[in-house]
Amino acid sequence: MKKMSLRNNAENRYPYIRSPGTAALNQLNSNWQASDMQLSGVRFLLIDGPNLIRRIHAAIPAAGSEQIIEQTISSSLQSLSRALKQHTPTHALCAFECSGPTWRHEYFPDYKKDRPEMPQELHQIFSRLQQEIHDSGVFTLSVAGMEADDIIASAAVKAAAAGADVIILSTDTGQAQLLGPGIRQYNHFKQEPITEDSIEQRFSVTPRQLNDYLAMVGDKSHSLPGVPGIGAKTAASLLETYASLEEILNAAEEIGGRIGNSLAEHRDSAMMVKKLLALRTDISLGQTLRSFRYRKDEPAF
Repeated sequence: MKKMSLRNNAENRYPYIRSPGTAALNQLNSNWQASDMQLSGVRFLLIDGPNLIRRIHAAIPAAGSEQIIEQTISSSLQSLSRALKQHTPTHALCAFECSGPTWRHEYFPDYKKDRPEMPQELHQIFSRLQQEIHDSGVFTLSVAGMEADDIIASAAVKAAAAGADVIILSTDTGQAQLLGPGIRQYNHFKQEPITEDSIEQRFSVTPRQLNDYLAMVGDKSHSLPGVPGIGAKTAASLLETYASLEEILNAAEEIGGRIGNSLAEHRDSAMMVKKLLALRTDISLGQTLRSFRYRKDEPAF
């Protein structure tokens, strides 16, 4: 009952978790100034700051704390500089996160509970890099209660709908749910795109079905439970037949047996996980597109 109370409180505070859909997108687009609505010719690079920095920090050889901090900052700036030269954006945004819980923690208190606490040195690294990246000409942004993924999703959907060419720089497959017309994703470390084909080859489902899939098999990286008795092959097979989690849950009686019974019993949990995995596309970024113009004339990294 305690979790249900928290869930209801979160739904009242964050109504988008029910289903943002077309209405939320229309509201999002209406927040753009009229001059921002025609974005043909705009190449918008969206950088997952925490993803980039954590990957680099994890690869730094063990040493003293100060040395790790300086090497991580130096390597992160060099990596970002290469990405800017490679993708030649007209506009760029590096998303970060505020300290403290997000809307997902309020909706589900155990969200990411199994992740180790962030090292103190990473707090210093994030703080310094957010400022240094901004000073170099790339707009940086964090929004209280939101994850960097949500900021990127809101900016990507908004810009692509207005005609921009959007490139998401992140290794996080959770961003793949955004893939579609005008939105691409690139793994900067492997120097290869993350595509609909690569997602299907890895998971045997389409990018649009990823959240349905993970809602059944679980997502350990986010401490999210799955449906007992359903593994990767079963989930992919069900999605080949029924297309979405909602269709599968509605067909639980038809599916029958142990799988059908488990789906019926864990229906609410599966729907909760799908909502938690869905990226926000309706955040008000509080900026016009002009704010995100890449300032190439700023000092180099």
